[in-house]
Amino acid sequence: MNVDQHPLLEEVWNHAFDCMMVINEDGKIISLNRPAARLFQGSPSNLIGSSVFELIPSEEFEKSFQKKGKTGIQISLGTKQFVGNIGCHENMDKSVTYYLFLKDITHSQQLQEQINEMNKVRQLFDVILDQIEEGICVIDEHGKILFYNRKSGEVDSLEPEAVRNKRVHDIWNVDEHTSTLLTTVRTGRTLNHRETHFTTNGKPVTTLVRTVPLLLGEQRAAAMEISKDITEQKQLADTIMELQKQTKSPSALPSTLTLQKNHTRFQFENIVFSSREMAQTIEQARRSARSKSNILIIGETGTGKELFAQSIHNESPRNHNPFIAQNCAALPESLLEGLLFGTTVGSFTGAVDRAGLFEQAQGGTLLLDEINSMSPNLQAKLLRVLQERKVQRLGSAKVIDIDVRVIATMNEEPLEAISQGRLREDLYYRLGVVNLVIPPLRNRKDDIRTLAHHFIAKHAKALDVSVNGLEAEVYHFFYRYHWPGNVRQLEHVIEGCLNLVYDETTIGFDHLPPVMKNKLQNYEKPLATESSVQLSGSMPEQIEKLERIMIEQAMNHSGGNITKAAEQLGISRQNLNYKLKKYLIYS
Repeated sequence: MNVDQHPLLEEVWNHAFDCMMVINEDGKIISLNRPAARLFQGSPSNLIGSSVFELIPSEEFEKSFQKKGKTGIQISLGTKQFVGNIGCHENMDKSVTYYLFLKDITHSQQLQEQINEMNKVRQLFDVILDQIEEGICVIDEHGKILFYNRKSGEVDSLEPEAVRNKRVHDIWNVDEHTSTLLTTVRTGRTLNHRETHFTTNGKPVTTLVRTVPLLLGEQRAAAMEISKDITEQKQLADTIMELQKQTKSPSALPSTLTLQKNHTRFQFENIVFSSREMAQTIEQARRSARSKSNILIIGETGTGKELFAQSIHNESPRNHNPFIAQNCAALPESLLEGLLFGTTVGSFTGAVDRAGLFEQAQGGTLLLDEINSMSPNLQAKLLRVLQERKVQRLGSAKVIDIDVRVIATMNEEPLEAISQGRLREDLYYRLGVVNLVIPPLRNRKDDIRTLAHHFIAKHAKALDVSVNGLEAEVYHFFYRYHWPGNVRQLEHVIEGCLNLVYDETTIGFDHLPPVMKNKLQNYEKPLATESSVQLSGSMPEQIEKLERIMIEQAMNHSGGNITKAAEQLGISRQNLNYKLKKYLIYS
């Protein structure tokens, strides 16, 4: 068939978008339209008689001619992509004529690739938004939920997949006047509020919510709601306020000691000791109590740092004014800042006018426990208050003069805390006008017997038992033990032993905690045999030999852990490091 013999068919043939060709069974082009001629950069007259297999060099394409017809053949010509359909017609003389149709799908494939890439990016954003700790919900102008992330589902106790693509009315019992999302879509206004609602299991959830319109040009196309769960922060703030109320109420702090009007219970007379080391420390503390200078108390956990702080306050001229203590490690930075400096209405959502601890301690003493756990940012703000003796509540422009003595405590070496970035050097010098170091119990072992008898007398009456003291074996073990928890640990051990006493009059091996029993059994094993130490040379030389053997054994038992080895030997980590270098012992 020759389309040139049919004028109307020729018009249709040449004005079609697709490339069309008529091909004989040898692959020679019989006829082709103008789009096909343009594709192969020639004229119809020049291309007629050419081999289609040379123009389209594809093995798959050539094999398609062996069949009566095939559709969906993928063909690449340069940078363009085509899909081809082949049909055939058997002529009267039994010869076969093929019809080839080529559709250019290059642009369609490019669009599909762009769509796939956009879908990939959208899915990536979905994953990112699912990881943040704020709830996000997006609706379109008709109230259909386009996006609802994981955090929103946790707050509302809903599955995100069950919410997406639903209408707001179908998920929550709201209308366009009670829903912040629908209101923002309708009015285009940004809304901010705090709300408390209850989940399906009755748990109260408090959130800060911000709802904003999303615009495409000037048209309101959607609305987004961002909600932040502040349930824990609100509970902490409520707890702090309740504790502050209790602190002001003498009946709220039961104690075996009388609570004084300035909220303290301890004086220097309450410190139990018999060692020379503690006598010197207490004398230094008594002398420092007379001044207004800030004090830094350094001591391991359980050594009695707050006991010293209260005693200093009660020995000072400020003893008729408040003593307020705050553990800096117990609260997050945002709450601790407001608690220290105070807040004003509007400083943050839900804030009220409240005096900070500096104002509450006016004329008295403020104890900041574990100052090294405070963030560097908050340490800088504290330093400014100490330098200027002025404080500003959060959100207020008013400056308040303060007269407060600050006593800070920390349970590590200040210089090590500074080198590790846990303590600002300038704050250390401002706080450490007076440095008071409380020795650990293992460095004042003369106090162990005195303290043990004190704690026996203190707890035996409450537990209704009659105990006179410690068996010799237990006392000797206590004397050799390293006491990582210091005086507090000793008191807890004594109290625990008294709970196990029945009709005995002394605390013995059977009353000790299991961990201590194991320690006592290990101590009974000789650290070195006589044959391992040759008794030759001077006494200092023999002491060094024995010391080296003990250190090597401790390092072996602790698996090379210097801290554990130091505890086992009853010396400080720094001292052990020195001896390791001295004897060339490497962990």
